[in-house]
Amino acid sequence: MAANDNLWASRVIAVLKVVALFAALDAFFVSIGLLGAFKDLGKGYGAELIQELAGNPFIGLMLGVLVTSVIQSSSTTTSIVVGLVAAGSFGSDHARALELAIPIIMGANVGTSITNLLVSLAHIGNRKEFERAFSCAVVHDFFNLMAVAIFLPLQQMTGFLGKLSLSLAEAFEEIGGGTFTSPLKLATKPQISSVKAMFASNPMLVDLIVLFIAFLALLMAIRFITGPQRDQGRRPLLVYMVAAGAAGMTTLGKHYSGLLFSHQMATFLFGLTVLFLSLFLIVRIMKSVVLIRIESLFHSVLFKSAPRAMLVGVLMTALVQSSSVTTSLVVPLAGAGLLNIFQIFPYTLGANVGTTITAILAALAAGEVTGIAVAFAHLMFNVLGIAVIYPFKRIPIGMATGLAKLSLKSKAYPVAFVLGMYLVVPSILIFVFG
Repeated sequence: MAANDNLWASRVIAVLKVVALFAALDAFFVSIGLLGAFKDLGKGYGAELIQELAGNPFIGLMLGVLVTSVIQSSSTTTSIVVGLVAAGSFGSDHARALELAIPIIMGANVGTSITNLLVSLAHIGNRKEFERAFSCAVVHDFFNLMAVAIFLPLQQMTGFLGKLSLSLAEAFEEIGGGTFTSPLKLATKPQISSVKAMFASNPMLVDLIVLFIAFLALLMAIRFITGPQRDQGRRPLLVYMVAAGAAGMTTLGKHYSGLLFSHQMATFLFGLTVLFLSLFLIVRIMKSVVLIRIESLFHSVLFKSAPRAMLVGVLMTALVQSSSVTTSLVVPLAGAGLLNIFQIFPYTLGANVGTTITAILAALAAGEVTGIAVAFAHLMFNVLGIAVIYPFKRIPIGMATGLAKLSLKSKAYPVAFVLGMYLVVPSILIFVFG
C-alpha cells in the first residue's frame, strides 16, 4: 500500500513538474517579447541614425550592433534597413544602397547574440553551469565577429556580396511576396499585450517595478562584493562597477526621470527579471524530470550530427522567427550539461541562417529589387560564413571556452564583455567617428 502511495505521489509530482516546465517555457518566451519594449523608448531613432550615419561602413557596422543590441532583434533591424532601402532612403543607385546597407546587416548579425549572453548570466551563481552556458553563448559572438572580419573588407574592396545578392534579387523579383505568422508569436502575443497594457495604464506600478528592480540589483551587487568567494584583488573593480552603475542610475533619475520611470522601461525590466527567473526554473526542472529522456533525444536525434543540428537551427528559427529565442533556448540546456559546445555551434549557425527568413519574406512582399537584395545579402553573409569558418570551427570554439574559463576567475569579465561589446564600444565609436 505504501509503495502504491509513493508511486502515485511520484507520478503527481512528475506531472506537476512537467506543467511547471511548460509554464516556465511560456514565461521565457513572453519575456523575450517583453524585452522588445525597450525599442519604444526611442521609436524611430534607430532608423534616423541609420539614415544619417550609414555613409561610413564602419559606423554602419556599429549602428547595426547597437540598434540590434537595444531592440533585441536582428529581424527588426534588417526589416528597418529593407524598408529604408525599398523606400529609397539610401538613394536610387542599387549598388550604392547595398554598399551602405550591408555593413548594417553584418552589425545586426553580431548584435543579435546579446540575448544569448544575457541568458547565460542567469547561471552565474553556479561555476560549472556558468562555464558551460557562457561558452556556448559566446561562441555565437566569435563566429559573427570572424565573419565580419573576413567579409566586410572583401565587400568594401570588391562589392562581391552586393553583386551576388542583387543577382539573386533580380531572379526573385517577379515571384511576389509571402506572409508567415509564427505560432509562437500568436500564442504569446496576448500575454505580452496584457503585460504592456498593465504597465501603460498603471503609473504607480511602473514606479514600484523600477524601484524594486533597482533595489534588487543593488542587493546583488553588494552580495558579489562582500561574498566570501571574492578575493581582495577583484573587489576594487567590482566596487568601481557598482559605483559607476549607481552614478549612472542617479544621473538618469535626475535628468531623465520620464525615461527611467516610463511604462516601456518598466516593461523591459520586468521582462528581464522574468527571463532570469524562468530560466532558473527551466534548468532546475529539466535536471530533475527530463534529464535522461531529453539527453537521449538530443544526442540520438536532434543533435546527433552537425548537419542535423544545423538543420534543426534553421527550421526552428524560421518557425519562431527569432534567432534570439532559438539560440537562447539551448543555453540553459548547455548549462544543465545536456549539450556541449560542439553540438550547439552548428545549431547556432543554422539559427543565423533561419533568422534571415523574416526579412526575405518582408522584402519579397515589398517587391522592390534593392530591398530584396538586402535581405538576400543577410542570407548569403551567413551561408558564406558557414562555408568559410566552419572547417576551422576549433578557432571560435577555443576562443569561447577560453573566455569562459577566464570568466570563472571574476564575474566582472563577462559583464564587461557584454556591456563593452554591445553598448559602450559601439556608442563611443559612433560618437567619435560619426
